[in-house]
Order: sequence, then C-alpha cells, then structure tokens
Amino acid sequence: MVTVDVQEAVAALAQQADASQKQVKFATRVALTRTAQKAAQAQVKEMRDIFHSPTPYTLSSMFVRPATAQRLSAEVKLKDDATKATPAAKFLAAQIDGGTRAQKRFERALQAVGAMPPGFRAVPGAGAKLDAYGNISRGQIVQILAFFQAFPEAGYKANMTAASRARLARGTRTRPGVAYFVGSPGDRLPLGIWQRINFAQGSAIKPVLLFVRTADYQPIYDFRFVAEKTIEQEFAGEFEAAYAEAQRTAR
Repeated sequence: MVTVDVQEAVAALAQQADASQKQVKFATRVALTRTAQKAAQAQVKEMRDIFHSPTPYTLSSMFVRPATAQRLSAEVKLKDDATKATPAAKFLAAQIDGGTRAQKRFERALQAVGAMPPGFRAVPGAGAKLDAYGNISRGQIVQILAFFQAFPEAGYKANMTAASRARLARGTRTRPGVAYFVGSPGDRLPLGIWQRINFAQGSAIKPVLLFVRTADYQPIYDFRFVAEKTIEQEFAGEFEAAYAEAQRTAR
C-alpha cells in the first residue's frame, strides 16, 4: 500500500481556483478516487512489462478503496486476502521487496504430509505439465496432492486411496500407468517429486517438481514508484477537472 499526502497540493489548487469549501471537498474526493484508479491501471501495465506472461489472477490483484465525503483519502494496494489461493500481497512481496518468496499453498500441503522437506520450495521439472503462463498445471498439482493424500480436509474425496493409486499406476489400454514418488533417484539426480510412467514394455521416470532450498528474488517491481509517479502526473489534472464539474453542478 502507498500513502501520499496531497493536502498541500489541494490547498494550492483550491487557492488558485478561489473555490468554496464544499466544492474543494467534492473535487478532492473525486480527484483522489480517479487518481487511485489510474494508479491501479499503471500497476497492471507495469506487471505486464516486467513479468513474463502474468496470470489473470496476478493482473486482477489490485484493490482500490475510493475516497468518500467523510474520508478524503483513497487507497491502492495489492489484495491481501483470497479464498482459495495465495493473496497477491504475499506472492508478490519478494518481487517488490526482495528476499525469499512465500510458500505456495500446495507446497505447504506437501510439507504437511512429509512429501516435501521443511524449508524447501518446489519448481517445475522436465516432466511437469505447464499452463499458458509457465506454471505447473492445476490439474497436475491436484493429481499430485491427491496421490500423496495432501488435501487437508479429513476424508476429502479427492485424496486417493491405495486402490485408486494402484489403478492409476496400472493405466489403461489407451493411457500409460502413472505413479509419483519422492526422492533423488540413484542418489545423483535432484531431490523432488518424480513421476514413474509405466508402459506395456518397461517404464520411465521424469522429474515433475524439484525441491530447492531457497527461491530468492531481487526486487524488480517498484510498486511505490509507479504509484507515486502516477499521483504526481495525474492528481492536479483530475482535481481541476473535478472542480470544473463541481462548478457546473453547483446550486
């Protein structure tokens, strides 16, 4: 979240306009809200510029709280809550401030059942199915969590039983069998979650998720600079336009 004091700017603009207090408050409220909306749009543009194929979830992560007559302030921030996913304020924190990224929800679930060691992060391996944004597909994540019974809800039907894991491993006439295991095959290959694919004649293994001890980021997303630059460029014009609107509608 970025907070910028515009009181001095409001006072100077109001003095130039020789405006009434009522008109100043109206113009301030409208200008703050419109400027905050433009700042949010600028943040989305910045995300498109600096991130490779940002997901729609990331691009929709901006929150704008408009100003009101009782509260002459507007707020632009990254959403800090989410029902079924990691909120943007957490997963973008490392790109904004640098440091180690927060664990994703599926990583926490794997760690909770002992399928991933504490302190590690998971990155896609050569056998991962990637979506259009370069992330491991949701379908494969769900299958892995179900295989290791990592869904936290007790008795959740998506968690595989021993029988369903055996059926998955056998495969069908048209689909090879699949099983997952945790380890570093041969003690030389990297630690992670591996997929064993069972064919009619033999089998093969592929790394799906590789475990890394850290996932450190250098700050590349200057959220504050983008917000402050937008406010500097847009607020005065928005105030003048809102004040002119106040004059037209004054009674």
